[in-house]
Amino acid sequence: MDTKSEVRVLSLFETFAKLGRPMQITEIAEHLGAPISSCFNLVRAVEQRGYLYSAKARGALYPTRRLYDVARSILESDVVSPQIRQRMAQLRDQVGETVCLAQRRDKEVVYLEVLESRHSIRFTIHVGDTRPMHANSMGKAILSRLAPSDLAQTLPTLSYEQFSPNTLTSPESLAADIEVGRERGWYSNVGETAFDALAAAVPVRIGSNWYGLSIVGPNNRMQPKLEGHLAALFDAARDINRETT
Repeated sequence: MDTKSEVRVLSLFETFAKLGRPMQITEIAEHLGAPISSCFNLVRAVEQRGYLYSAKARGALYPTRRLYDVARSILESDVVSPQIRQRMAQLRDQVGETVCLAQRRDKEVVYLEVLESRHSIRFTIHVGDTRPMHANSMGKAILSRLAPSDLAQTLPTLSYEQFSPNTLTSPESLAADIEVGRERGWYSNVGETAFDALAAAVPVRIGSNWYGLSIVGPNNRMQPKLEGHLAALFDAARDINRETT
């Protein structure tokens, strides 16, 4: 398959996950924005590999559990171990806010784990989503672990897109904010992307790479409890660092 087809395979399974029901090829083609002929060939190739089956009359298709089995095998070997995920869940339950883990990908951070708050009003993001490093607490935490010369080279390359009046929009302002974070031991995002949100992050080392671990929630809920939340965040980061050493 070419790159376009490979992307469509991923979109195919994402569409099944979103709709949660069998689909006929005409409906699949509509959701993928692909010609029916191309979609037919793609679906048949995936079906022949054992990832789809005819779930209803008139050829309606649905994924088999093979994708789940493959994903489970991949997850069992993930650097982000079940123990790390369990510790993040404990942190989420302790502070009552969303807990995230992210890694740098070029000029962005990519979210590797998200454990959402149980509050009806909460910070929501999905695993695999990305955010610009300059306006993200975990991005700042990861940048803080660069050598000074590497940091000086990296900061001018970031986008500095402005999302709110609080967004840092220059290498100089971001460098100053990272230095403040180093001095106090944690890194913040106070309304820099979502105006009413507050995120606190610290760097954690997993294997040979640096990641960001954060707590994020509405400012009016986070601010009064920030001291306790930070203590819990520091404890979780120490446990995760200990887990991977």
